[in-house]
Amino acid sequence: MIVAAALVAGGALALALRVALARERAPRLPAADPDPPPVAVLLPVRDEEDNVEACLAALAAQTAPVTIRVLDDGSRDRTARLAGRFAASDARVEVRAVPPPPAGVNGKIHALARGSRDLEADWILAVDADARPAPAALARALAAARLHGLAAVSLAARQRTRGPGEGLLTPLVFAWLDLRLGDWSRAAIGRGGPVANGQFLLVRRDALEAVGGYAALLHDPLDDVALAWRLTADGGRVGFWRAGDLLEVRMYRGGRATFLGWRRNLALLVGDRPAEACALALAALLPAATALAAAASGSIPATVVAWAGAVAASLVVRSESGASAFWGLLYPVDALIFAGCVAAAATDRRRRRLRAWRGRPVAEPDQPPMKDKLAE
Repeated sequence: MIVAAALVAGGALALALRVALARERAPRLPAADPDPPPVAVLLPVRDEEDNVEACLAALAAQTAPVTIRVLDDGSRDRTARLAGRFAASDARVEVRAVPPPPAGVNGKIHALARGSRDLEADWILAVDADARPAPAALARALAAARLHGLAAVSLAARQRTRGPGEGLLTPLVFAWLDLRLGDWSRAAIGRGGPVANGQFLLVRRDALEAVGGYAALLHDPLDDVALAWRLTADGGRVGFWRAGDLLEVRMYRGGRATFLGWRRNLALLVGDRPAEACALALAALLPAATALAAAASGSIPATVVAWAGAVAASLVVRSESGASAFWGLLYPVDALIFAGCVAAAATDRRRRRLRAWRGRPVAEPDQPPMKDKLAE
């Protein structure tokens, strides 16, 4: 039993180290050019009163020249009022109300399509309200685009979490996403599979228009990857850079929102692939199952080895994720939550009932290639 426990523990730790090593070796964005081009920033919002002011402050502090357009998508809280107050103090910011999307249409993309119609800048940045880019983030993304001839640049953020509900689940999901991504050096120059993160997605306007603009993505819930696929099919390249030192995001607030949010996302990612969904859940639970079997057989050393290996793997993953390493000590609680989330997501997809977002239903992807989302 001790041999089996050691193999399972070693496998879990090897996967975690692989993720950590890939993250450590990921290339960094080049230094900013001295005279970056102007960028039109689009910020779609819906019920973002907790985020909108801090996000606008971060965008206004960019060293690249920006104009910022807030696209309020029927917010029911103080979002529009707070954004309007910020715009009154900064002439570069304007707030536009957009009508609700038709049934089956991606609300975020509907807002972007409406809000981008009369833009004149050569570059457009779509950013989520929970993103906090450092002042140099945009200028350095522009430098990467110029240096490598990219049609678009997207950044992978450091994910901020607070409390057990967020800190137990989110790092495991991102470890899996990073494991799927593989080689960051190829992704950075657009040589891997098309991948993007809608939290920060900079695109050249002419390249966007050549693939039909945001309007071409209206029925794609995985809009960021859908855009990456379209740009790539048109001959462009999309650079995806690990930039945790330049971009922070807190995707969800609280345990319930975290579970429901990832349940929705995982339904889109692997919900239609039962084999992969099962493999995900089993991989997370295998060390715990091994420890339980060892304990049942009376082998205390094997029990300790299996559990300790999984804890070590969890700690390694969190050391590079921006999440507190403490939650790794609670294994297998995190693995149980992760497996439960994957199972719920697969069930939702099979029943064709994806979890709603901000009170609106989420449609399934209507183009198979767009299902291969490698990052959120």
